[in-house]
Amino acid sequence: MYGASMCGAVLLLLLLYNICFYAIPTEKLVDTRQSWILKGLNFAFALCWITLPPVVFPYGDANDRVLVAGIMVGLTATTITMVPLTGMGEIIASMLILSCCFALFQAWTIDHGIFYFYIAIEMAVYLFFVLSLTMAVRTLFTAFLVSRYSLEQRNSIVQLLLRNADDDTGDWLWETCASGSLRNVSASLASAFDNSREWLETRIFFDILSDLAGPAAFDGDERTGLGRLRQCLDNRIFFRDIVVSGTLQGQQRFWSLSGRPVFQDRTFVGYRGVGTDVTQTHWAQESASFRARHDLLTGLPNRGAFLDDMETYLIETARTGEAFALLNLDLDGFKQINDRHGHSAGDEMLRKVTVVLSRTLSERHRLYRFGGDEFMLLERQTTPAQASATASGLINALTNVPIRVGEGVRCAVGLSVGIVLSIGGSERVGSLLEASDLALYEAKSLGGHTHRFYNPELRTVAKRNRDLIRALPEALDKGELGIVYQPFFNTQSQKLCGFEALIRWSHPEYGRVPPERIIQLAEEAGLIQKLGVYVMERACLFACEWEEGLVLSINVSVGQLEAPTFLKDTFRVLEKTGFPARCLQIEMTENIFMEPDAATFTLLSRLQSAGISIALDDFGKGFSSLGYLRFFPFSKIKLDGLFVRDMLRESRAASIVRAVVDLSIDLGVAVTAEGVESQEQLSYLRRLGCTEVQGYLLSRPLSPEDTRQFMTTAPAVMEAS
Repeated sequence: MYGASMCGAVLLLLLLYNICFYAIPTEKLVDTRQSWILKGLNFAFALCWITLPPVVFPYGDANDRVLVAGIMVGLTATTITMVPLTGMGEIIASMLILSCCFALFQAWTIDHGIFYFYIAIEMAVYLFFVLSLTMAVRTLFTAFLVSRYSLEQRNSIVQLLLRNADDDTGDWLWETCASGSLRNVSASLASAFDNSREWLETRIFFDILSDLAGPAAFDGDERTGLGRLRQCLDNRIFFRDIVVSGTLQGQQRFWSLSGRPVFQDRTFVGYRGVGTDVTQTHWAQESASFRARHDLLTGLPNRGAFLDDMETYLIETARTGEAFALLNLDLDGFKQINDRHGHSAGDEMLRKVTVVLSRTLSERHRLYRFGGDEFMLLERQTTPAQASATASGLINALTNVPIRVGEGVRCAVGLSVGIVLSIGGSERVGSLLEASDLALYEAKSLGGHTHRFYNPELRTVAKRNRDLIRALPEALDKGELGIVYQPFFNTQSQKLCGFEALIRWSHPEYGRVPPERIIQLAEEAGLIQKLGVYVMERACLFACEWEEGLVLSINVSVGQLEAPTFLKDTFRVLEKTGFPARCLQIEMTENIFMEPDAATFTLLSRLQSAGISIALDDFGKGFSSLGYLRFFPFSKIKLDGLFVRDMLRESRAASIVRAVVDLSIDLGVAVTAEGVESQEQLSYLRRLGCTEVQGYLLSRPLSPEDTRQFMTTAPAVMEAS
């Protein structure tokens, strides 16, 4: 009865074990709750098995011992099947061998045979092999699980990539035979090409794509999408994400194709792959690429596009030896437009300037916007004469076409151009840009509205300018800039009227720096207001020594007048030095009225209200001086010396001088003629009724010491003339 119960219990355990083992998935056999259940069942079986040797082997006959030994060896070998249960095979094998060794020890205690020790050693060796084999099988089993998991992942990814297009994803499978004809055409592929399955299965896949792309899309160039696809298909190689385009129902579509060649028994049988409609992605990328390479305000290619294009172009010109020119374009007067009318007006101006410039260009030109009011023009297949003509055409186009911004406000804008020529593209992009900058700087220094070619001497000039800009702040701080004074006289009374203060600077290395250059350097260094205060304060302090009634005339640049602290600094200097405002005269060129506005006239009115005289310098050189006289009551106009120099030998110059003098008499405005160098000129101006004269005939600019002495001899100077 007891034996039957034991057999039933064992059979029940075996049945339960088999159900659990086969019902649990393989991946659940590693460190899960189900695996611990199986481990418990195996451990229970092991406890039953290890009782067999100690109970039967020492006390049985030869047959019993052979039976027990065979069973234990078999049970130990079967522990290899427990490798899915981590560590269980090793534990049970060790338990069984230890049980056998214990049984051998019991048998030895009975008949003391050396044979049992020998068998125990063999059992230990047997255990070593079993454990080694178990670990090796476990390694293989683990690799199998990892491989199967990876395969399942890859399959899921492949299924995701190669899913049918019926779910409106735009993806479709394609398959060809060895000849390239489509086969097994799916509904999604037929929909993608807007044709029937039957028609597609009779056509070569590449020919379909080529027909959709059009005759001009594939010319054998392997850099195109179709070219790369043709190369891959011909060479039977794997390809991925080749983008081709075609036209369906009047709309351009883009497809990304991937495929691999299929071989059976080393024989090519065709291609299999996947296609994806990437039209929206393509246009999104095109839009992003356009924004990255183009200026959004004007639509022109930007600086980044220029650098990329030039790198490629220089390689091409190095091979072809083509001559080209870079034209560095910079607008004149754009800053004033921004400051006076706002950035929206400046943006509108840039857009209209782009249109004007583009109209004058041909297919040999490519225009770029670098930022702000700076443009770059590449002119291919050119000569120096052609490049010069192009620059002149651009300058004239902006000068001749009135540009209105905002609410119809007419804005005058000019153009300066720096040109660098190259043959064969041997230079680097950076050196070409630097050269064009130097040429542009030269054009700007000449007053703008012109163009200049680069020459190597400009690098020396640029170095000198950099050195002067670095030296200017220190020269101002140390008071190394001097002031000279040039007198001007009343032609009718022959009396000394006053002196014009002129700045002088002698650099230790570069010598005398022209006054107009000092002004440019100060503006570039951001020191123009500091320089203006320096000149005004020193000149006013010196003029306090003069006879009462003599006028001090000081030149004021556009940069000074536009400084927000100009009025405050002017009144502060007058208060500090004690110089009377009625004896101060401020001279300004008509550049300040490039874009006349209320703020400019308000500032001039406040100066005039304080008793300061306002003189319009270099009258006649501009194009709208008469308009200035209409809008603002200047105290004096100064006739440019160019007209005075030529008036005795050119009838037109003489007519202009007469007209200006007559105009000043009618308006009740004093007129000073500059550049008087001969007695004939002085006599002619006196007969015309010119109010004042100034020039080398009467006196050159004088140092403060010479000025003091000159004031004592001034009447004799005029009488002698």
